[in-house]
This record gives sequence, C-alpha cells and structure tokens, in this order.
Amino acid sequence: MTHVFIVNDKTFPYHLAYRFAGTGGSSDATFLAQPELPYNKEAGLSWGAEKNMVSMIADISRVREGDDILFYLRRGENEGRFYGVFRAVGSPFYDANEHNYLADLLGRTLNLRVCIEPARVYAKGVTEHKVLDSLDGVSHPCQLFWSLIYRKLKGNRGCTMLTDYEADRLVAKIAAENGGAVLSGTDFTYDAQSESIVPSCGRKTYGGSQGGLSIEKRLVFKQRQKQAFETHLQAFLLQNIWRDDLSALLEIDPARPLWLGNEVPCGVGMQRMDVVTRQETAERVLVQVLELKDEPPGDGILTGQLPWYIDWLQSYWGPLTAGRQLCIRPVVVAQGVGGARLAAFRSAAGGLRYARTDALCVEPVRFIAFSIGDAVAFERVF
Repeated sequence: MTHVFIVNDKTFPYHLAYRFAGTGGSSDATFLAQPELPYNKEAGLSWGAEKNMVSMIADISRVREGDDILFYLRRGENEGRFYGVFRAVGSPFYDANEHNYLADLLGRTLNLRVCIEPARVYAKGVTEHKVLDSLDGVSHPCQLFWSLIYRKLKGNRGCTMLTDYEADRLVAKIAAENGGAVLSGTDFTYDAQSESIVPSCGRKTYGGSQGGLSIEKRLVFKQRQKQAFETHLQAFLLQNIWRDDLSALLEIDPARPLWLGNEVPCGVGMQRMDVVTRQETAERVLVQVLELKDEPPGDGILTGQLPWYIDWLQSYWGPLTAGRQLCIRPVVVAQGVGGARLAAFRSAAGGLRYARTDALCVEPVRFIAFSIGDAVAFERVF
C-alpha cells in the first residue's frame, strides 16, 4: 500500500536526513496518555480540536511496516511535485508537542510520524500538472488520480492513501521523469536549487520520542460520557483491523495483502466512505465498505449512503479490476440494537439488492454491532 505525505522546501530535507514522514497540527493529543481528560479551553483541549487530531491519528494508523511512502512537495504558488520511493519502518507513533523532536528546525509541529528507509529513490519529482491534469494515457475517468484530486479539492489531508492502481501509475511517472535511473546510496537530502533529491554525507539518527497511538481507552471514556466518538471508532478499527475477532468477522485473509483506506473520497460533493478494505484473488476483487455509527443504525444508511458508495465503486473501481468480478460487501458497524428496531433494520437491509453479473456482485448488507465495557467488543448480528 502507498501513502503520500506533504512537505515543503524547509521540512523536506529533514524528513530525508532523519528518515521519517510526519503529519499533525498545532493541537496536541494529550488524551492518549490521559484518556479521562475532560475538555478544557484553558488547556487547549476542545471537542473540535480533539476530533481533528483523532482524524489525523486515523490517517496515519493505516500505515503498516513495509508500505510505500511518497512525498508531495508543496511550494506555495509554484507547482508542487511528487517524489519517492521510500518505505515505512515500524509502526506510526506520537511525538508530543512539548519537546517535539526537530520542531525548531522544521518550523512546525508534526506530532504524528513514522520512520522510513529508502526503497527506490529517484532524484527528480514529477509535477502536479503531469499527475493530476495531463490526460496522457487516460481513456476513461476511472484512470484519473481521484484520491489526489479529491484531497486537493478538500485541501486538509496531510497523509493521503493511494489505490494500488494510482500508486503504480504515479511511481511509473516518477520513474519516467528520471529515465528509470535510481539513486545509489542510502543517505539523501533535498536540494532546492536543482529541485532534486541528492545523496548526502553522514547519516542522521532519529532521536525523538515514539509514543503509542492506541485510541481504545479514550474511546471507552467518550462512550461512558455519552459524547460523540465516531471518529475515534474509525481510528480504533484502523489500528485493530488485524485483531483476531475483527479480522474473523470481516473475513480478512491473513495470507493476502490488504488495502485499507479511511475517509475514502467518492464524489465531488466530498462524500467519503468511512473505512474500505480490499483484497484480491485471481477471480475476484473483494471490497468491503464499512459505514460507521456511534449510535444504533438507521434506514438512511440503506437508502442514501450505501447505494451512493456502491454506484461509485462500480463506476470508478469496477473498470480497473482486469476482467475479475468486483464483489462489494456493505458492512454497517454500529451500536447494538434489539427488538422491533433490529427487526425493522434487518428488513430494510434485505431490500438493498443488486443483480449479480460476471462483472459485479453486491453482497447482502452485514451488520456488526459493537459494545463498550472496559474494552471494545464486536459481534456479527446478520
């Protein structure tokens, strides 16, 4: 899987020299170490600030060791460029704003980070125009870089995932820009004058703190306080997707690569799918769309959101499945409900039916209920 991190002329050399990629903001995530911390304006913790921070935690939590890392160099009014390729080492971590490592040199706080190492590093970057605007080799709208286009329209994702198709095309464009030539060596920096990655002398050692990102205790506290926690639930799922009970409920095959996305864009109106997984076999591409709710599920999920997502996936992912069947599995993950309300939701879910073809299979809606005690537990209801 491939992720794009945003840098600028000032921060890029330090990312390369100290071998890390980072995102974050001015808000801190003190609630990670103090999960029962109440909102306090004087302490700088508000509902909105926490929600934004948890969204960024969710973004970086999908990064796994061995994933590919690309950088997008933002250059003010000048055209941005994409550089790569690096590889994630270890798990993402948290470096608190207080004593944030390299903050003075970076000129900003990047408190969510992951260490990296060189993979296939090319000197020159490919311009944003060649990636997002050029129609060279594009015969269908599905072949455009929609993950990056939607990110550009929204303009607030410091860590963006790419589909495998987009990643392959973007790396191919970077390679073509460099005539296929890969830099030798293991230590690099960025030279602003030549707008290139260049070898450097002397390796820097990353010495920052590497705190954990587990959101579970804060999620439990939020639920007990009857506060909204849907964003926390998303971050929790991304952090625990391989947990035995969750992977079994979602039928994730541990022997196959897993593509995992959150807030996956699916429309110029900024519609987003909460969590999406994708695994492939020779015969089919299984895409699970997880719609999350921090309350009992309602019919609006079935009449509005899921049909939109299914239609978008059919139009934009379906043509790229290379002759295999696109199998879409809609999954609602919400608070448990029983009695007449459960019966009504089950009946409504049964009404969401699509004709099966060689190219498309839409499975019946599944409902996975969560419960929160001292920890978060899940069970499949139907």
